[in-house]
Order: sequence, then structure tokens, then C-alpha cells
Amino acid sequence: MALVSKSQHIQKVGGSNGTATLAAILGDKSNPANEGHVLRVATRSGKKYLVDKPSDVGGDFNGVTSSVSVPRTWRCEEKRHLSDLISADIFPTKRIVHVGRPDSVFVYGEEKSVNGTELTPLEQAISGISAPDNGGPVDLIVLCCPVSAHLSLLRRISRALYKLNSLNLLGPSNAPILIGTLYGAGGFDWMTRIAFHTARPESFIGWNRPLALFCLKAFPYLCKSLKAGEVTLHGRFPQIQVAVCPSDAKTRNVAKRVLDRLLQNKATGKELEFLGLTGQESVGGDGTWAEEERALLSSDGWNGISQQATRANGAASAVMIAARTKQQLQSAKDNSTSVAALPPPVLPNRPNGTIHYDQQRTAPTSPALDVLMTHSLSDHADPSSSLAFLTCTLNSTNQILHPCILVALFRDVNNESRSDIDGTIPWNPVNTPFPRFYADGAAKPEAGELITKIAGAEMYFVIDAVERLLSPRGYEPISSLHGGEPLGRKVMNYLGNSPRELGERSGITMECLRREWESTFKSKDVSEGTVMNHKLIRGDNVKEEETVSNRQGLIHREQLLSKLMSYGLSHNGRLNAVLSPCIIVDDKPSDDGTILIKPDVRTRFFTDDTQHGLCIYLGLAELLGLDLEIDMKWTLYVVRRLQRWMEKEFVLPMSGDDGGNSRKRIVSDARDMMETSAPQAFGVKSIGELRQFLKLDVFGDLTYERARQQLMKSGLVSKL
Repeated sequence: MALVSKSQHIQKVGGSNGTATLAAILGDKSNPANEGHVLRVATRSGKKYLVDKPSDVGGDFNGVTSSVSVPRTWRCEEKRHLSDLISADIFPTKRIVHVGRPDSVFVYGEEKSVNGTELTPLEQAISGISAPDNGGPVDLIVLCCPVSAHLSLLRRISRALYKLNSLNLLGPSNAPILIGTLYGAGGFDWMTRIAFHTARPESFIGWNRPLALFCLKAFPYLCKSLKAGEVTLHGRFPQIQVAVCPSDAKTRNVAKRVLDRLLQNKATGKELEFLGLTGQESVGGDGTWAEEERALLSSDGWNGISQQATRANGAASAVMIAARTKQQLQSAKDNSTSVAALPPPVLPNRPNGTIHYDQQRTAPTSPALDVLMTHSLSDHADPSSSLAFLTCTLNSTNQILHPCILVALFRDVNNESRSDIDGTIPWNPVNTPFPRFYADGAAKPEAGELITKIAGAEMYFVIDAVERLLSPRGYEPISSLHGGEPLGRKVMNYLGNSPRELGERSGITMECLRREWESTFKSKDVSEGTVMNHKLIRGDNVKEEETVSNRQGLIHREQLLSKLMSYGLSHNGRLNAVLSPCIIVDDKPSDDGTILIKPDVRTRFFTDDTQHGLCIYLGLAELLGLDLEIDMKWTLYVVRRLQRWMEKEFVLPMSGDDGGNSRKRIVSDARDMMETSAPQAFGVKSIGELRQFLKLDVFGDLTYERARQQLMKSGLVSKL
């Protein structure tokens, strides 16, 4: 989907419920906040976002009325809670209705890139060429899709951007095009590296317009569409936290302005919070962004003047760019002239501003100028904000909740063998056609117990060790945002169950550091697949059958936390209407009125949160040298149960399940490991290799290679 405005150009791609929600909210022309903005949708199928209507021209042909496809109007009913932090039905709520539609829809289907000057629908949507809205090139490309679709869409987008870059059709602005997702689980920046590095053409020199990457830590909306044209917004996530790359003041300033508009932060009163080393101290950073924001606010007139110029000139300039570029393409097509040989479209001379970024001739005064034009230590320490993106990857809520609830919900205590195979259970549809995922599933004691054991211990082992090994000393960008929602995090911290405390009590973090020390300082080869010696960290007094994660007293108040988890999830007002993903096995009711159902393994509850969620943790744990059968026992149990239902092998089955399995690399040697987002799927086999992988430019740029080539052409080198 794309939003184009007088002061900013934004694009989003995907046909999910989130796209429908934003189409209704941002496409509502009765809302003054949307005046002058243009909305585009780019989707694989137009069935959901296009509707046929009779054409005004052409009349009848052989008795058949001609028709044209126009964007579908969407109605969104929003359930606004008294507080998004604590949303329960006992508190008052109100209903708000949004009605809107995108201005244009581009269907890219199963297309492949085309050569020459012909543009695919996705390339048209990005460049604005042939778009009926005359909006010009986009400023923001946002993916609204399941995590499992991120890589395929990023590959499409990367190919389109490389081509448009070669044709000089990304726009004349020096402001970055933001590319991102509303839900940053599954290693979004890892997938972006793969997409852009594999698609980079040999002729690529550099980007004519800078690019930037972003992702949100949590999907901002809990929404569901059961009918085309209608979507329900059950609630909004209480916090909006974002990772952006590159890590600099300009990118953060652009991202805040554009994303505030996209997510309606002014209307909801929410604040965009940046993650990573530059974030606030409360999220493990050093407060760099807060300092920059204060500098911007204290700079007299710097924002206000440029915003006025932007509003006055942005829309007209965008129209002129699109029209001029369209003329050039038509001329090239008619005269067989290469687009690359044509001069780029030129903006009219304006005294202030660009289409979408505050840039004026008069610089701000000191100290704002000093703050905005210099780099903080945190920017230098993590220029790609890899730790901010890793925070989103490791702390996404869904991968914690969904798998554990699935295991508990689809268990038939009266027929364990049947439910073990594919999750088949009996269900009485008298009240709801399928079980309510949270209200019924999370209410089961096993769900709360699994969530507490996995999210309150095993995940924390990995978070603490990875953060110590990758983050600068004194920063805690990952562990500061452990767990799910803010209230639960406060409770865990109060009880002494933070990742740092769990890592220290278990002894696992120190053992991970010791292993890395041996491979670094002693040049000792820690062979891939070897696991740590648990006698060093468990002690001689611990029973052999006890694992690190179930050691008595390791998690403070574990039973209380399990009960609170089940109760809180099953009574959450934002979640109680969500139904479970099910397939009817036998719709013939039994004597007691029950039917047989099983989980639908094709849904994102499986495809996103298993291989692109829990498998990342297991992969990192294997890199750290943890014994997964001991240290990650419950995570491994959940993945093995779910993969059996999916008929996949993301991790090796339990020893003996496959007739005798003696291999130690539970993640690396699994048959379907390449379908996951575990680091091993990216070719990473050690913590050292992970560090090197994270140094790759996200967008495939060759900055260092260009510097080397320039050096080789220098006068000094020529004399050697």
C-alpha cells in the first residue's frame, strides 16, 4: 500500500488485515488529517481490493456492459478501549467507524521483472509512473503481510528498486525512501540483506536516492476482516517502538515524521519510541534520540518554516514529476530511446523544502546544529542498528504466546495419541464455531506454564548471552524490552526474573562467555556442534533429571506467574474475540453435539511463530553452545510437537523418534532448517560469523568497494 501526501510519500505492500485497516483509516477523506494525501495498494491479487463498476464510456458491446475496476471502499469499526495498556471488558469502551479507500491499486501477481523501459505494476506503484493519483515516487514502502512472506516481497521490492535506480526514477529528493514492516519478527534486517545482496546487478554502482530500513517491535493493530470491505479493529498495541537503519539523526527525524502520520499518533496520543543504542535509557540506550528531539524543538522556526514550504509546493511538484517522467517513458518507447539516456525530471525552483523532508537553506542555530550534524558514540558502535532490529526479532510477543497456546489448546486428554499426530480434538460449536484462541486456549493451565517456562527462562538465557557478546558494555538494548507487554515486563523485573538475573542464576551466560573467551584469547577451536559442560554450571547437587530451565526456584514465583499469564490472556478485551485457526475434520456431531477439529497449519500462527520465531532462539542457542535437550527443553518440545502437525523437520526429532538419531546439531542438521529464520539458514555457524553478517550493508551498497576503487585511482597510488 502507498500513501502519498503533500509533505511525505509513503508506500505499503501486501493484502493483509492491516492493509484493510489502514485503507479505511487513512483513506477516509472526511477526516481533515487525510486531506491532500493519496493512498496506493500493491497486492498480489486484486480480488480483495478492487471491485468492478460499469464504465462511463464505451456503452454496451454485444449486449455486455463494459466495466472498470476501481478501489474497494473499506469500513473499519474500531473498538477504542479506555486504556490500551490494560484492556478488559470491565472497563468502558467506545466504537469508532472509519470509512475510506485507496486511491489506486496495483496488482503485481506472479510477475517477473521486465527489461528495458517497460515497468511492472510494482515498479509503477513505487515510481508513481502511470499512477492515476499523480503522486510521484514514494517515500515509504511498508509491508503488511505475514512474516513468512517478508523475504519473497523484499526480493520483489529489491529488484524493482534496482531497476528504477538504474532508470533514475526514484525521485530527485535526497531524503531516504523508508522500507519496512509493521511487525519486525523473524529477522527482518537479515532478510533484507539477503534480498538486496542476491538481487544486486553487476552494473550497480550506488543508490541515486538513499534508502532506509525500519520495523516495528509489535504489530500496532489487532484487526480481523471476515468479509471484503469490512474490517474490525479490536484494539491497538499500547506502545509503538521502532528500529531504523542507518543510525543517524536525519533518518530518525524522517522516520518519526512519516511514521507518526502513518500510525495516527497525533490522534491516539501515542509516541514513537526508537530502539537500539540511541534509544532512551529505559530501552537500554544512551538517550541520543531524546537529545536530538530536544534540539529540533528548541531550534526556532526550523521545522515550521520548512513545513509551510512543503505544504505549499509538495503536491504540485509531485504531479509535475510524474507527468514529466511519464512523457519521457512514452518518448523512449516511441523513439526507441533508452530511459537512462534521458535527463531526469527536474523539480521547479522552490525557496524552501522538498516534497517530503524538512530541508531549507537556513541551518538551525547551535546547539541544535552541533547535535544534528555530529554522530553519537552509539551511532558509530552500531551504524546499521542491528541490535535494535535484533530487539524486535527476539522480543516479539506472538512467537512467545501462539505456539504455547496451540500446544495446550489442541490436546485431547481423552485421546492423546490422536491429538499427538495432528492436533485433532472434539469441540462443541454451540457458542462459537471454533475455540476462542485466547479466551479458551490461554485459559488452559498448560498454556500459562509453557509460556512462563519458555519466555520466563529459556528465552532469557539466549537474550542475556547474545546481548553480552554483541552489545557494547553497559548497554542493554535487547534485555530491556524482554517479554511481551509493558505490564508483564514490570512484574518480571519486580520479582527478580529479568534476563540478566536468569542468566546469572542459571550460570549459562558465564559459560557462554567462557567458551567465547577460549576461542578468542586462547585460540582454542570450539568445534561446531559441541555443547557446554553442564557439570560446571549445574553443580554436583542437582539431580540428573532436572534441567537448567526447570530447576526448583530458578524462576521466582513460577506457579503464580503461570496462573496470572493464563488469566490475563484469557480476560484481555483486545484478544477475547479471536478464534483459533481450525479445520473441521468431521462435521457430523456426536451424541453430545461435539465435532472433530484440528489446527490449520497453513496459518501464520504456525508459519510465522514456529520457524520464524522459536527456531531463531533454538538456532542462536546452538551457536552459543547450549545443550538444547537440557537448556531449551520446553522450547524444543513445543517446536517438535508443532512441526509434527505440519509434517516438517525444523529441528531434529527426539532421539529415537526417527529410528535412532545420534547427531548433535539439532538445528543445523534438520531437514527443513532452510525454511526457518534460524541464523544457520543464513550460513551463520558461530557468534563470530554472526558479527560479520551484521556488518553487511542492509541494501547491498558497496561503500567500501567504491572507496577502494577511488583510492586505486588516486594520484598517490598511480605513482607507486
